[in-house]
Amino acid sequence: MGKGAKKKGQERRVPEVGGKAGKKAGKKAGKKAAKQATEQAGRPKGPVVPLHLVRYADAAPLTGAKKIKKKCCRSTPRCKGCPVLLMRAARLSEAGVTGKDLKKALKKARAA
Repeated sequence: MGKGAKKKGQERRVPEVGGKAGKKAGKKAGKKAAKQATEQAGRPKGPVVPLHLVRYADAAPLTGAKKIKKKCCRSTPRCKGCPVLLMRAARLSEAGVTGKDLKKALKKARAA
């Protein structure tokens, strides 16, 4: 197969004039309005938390995570929103570690 050859089962789609572009723009506007309505409803603003990681949500501010990831990607250093890092941070905070010691421990946890 050449560089520009079509693979089996793939079709070339031609965009419709004035068709879907208007619909997509409308959907985005609707999502934006819905998001603003939920924020105004009094829901506390914080990181998005997957259900299986709810118990570690209180550790997110310790690491500076804006979003808690569902699964660890095993990159080095670990992401701030990594579930492994948040689990370690939660354990440390329960143990009563605070201040400079907590920062050192989290730095070590990210490097591991």
